Amino acid sequence: MFDDYFDVYLADTAEGREEHFKLRYQVYCEEMGFEDKNNFSSEQEKDRWDDNAVHFLVRHKETKQWVGAMRMVFKQDGALPLQEHCSLNTPHESNNIDIEISRLCLVKEIRRRKTDEEPPLGLNGKADMPAQGKNVIDFYNRRKINQSLIWGLFRAASIYSEEKNIDNWYFLSTKALARIISRVGAKMSLVGNGCHYRGERYPFKIDLNEVLSNDIWTNDFKKGYRLFSELDDEVALPQEQAA
Repeated sequence: MFDDYFDVYLADTAEGREEHFKLRYQVYCEEMGFEDKNNFSSEQEKDRWDDNAVHFLVRHKETKQWVGAMRMVFKQDGALPLQEHCSLNTPHESNNIDIEISRLCLVKEIRRRKTDEEPPLGLNGKADMPAQGKNVIDFYNRRKINQSLIWGLFRAASIYSEEKNIDNWYFLSTKALARIISRVGAKMSLVGNGCHYRGERYPFKIDLNEVLSNDIWTNDFKKGYRLFSELDDEVALPQEQAA
């Protein structure tokens, strides 16, 4: 189902990263209030870690709307962002290439309207609620669409990670969200004590080999990711044909 309705893009241009930051601003500042919008006069939510990260976006094919985002942050000075909030029981191995998955978010029209227990994702493991909104697909008959977008982002990130010889993912998460992700076979191992960061959060580690070997990729999520720069080619093509 994901491949029929959505594409994942790697933001390989300045314009792509701006779209990523704008979507984060929409979710984290305007919809959820996790960040103070007054700190982002450009209406782009970003921090010091973004200069050492790669950024992904999900777009709905029919409406062309950006509906989800995620970033992968590389270590800076031997540390990941989550280590600002909690300590890890197992230090990074110096020869490993590790990244942190963060800023994973979905726009409000995709999230559950009544059971937003895992903001900004809207996951709680209960029955899905229908979602609808302006300029968004009608998802009344699309169960688990929010989880599908997360797996699509994970698939794109896993392919990129394999290309870059990345060994492990780290993720600061609630235990409830970790259980949901683990339920599809992406086992998340607890690697530290909890901390208070937008609620109670815990550091988890995911072995990339487990992600790559997951059976969930057998029938869907086969397209991986496209480059944001390819969108320029799509726009240019009709002009060239007209000429």
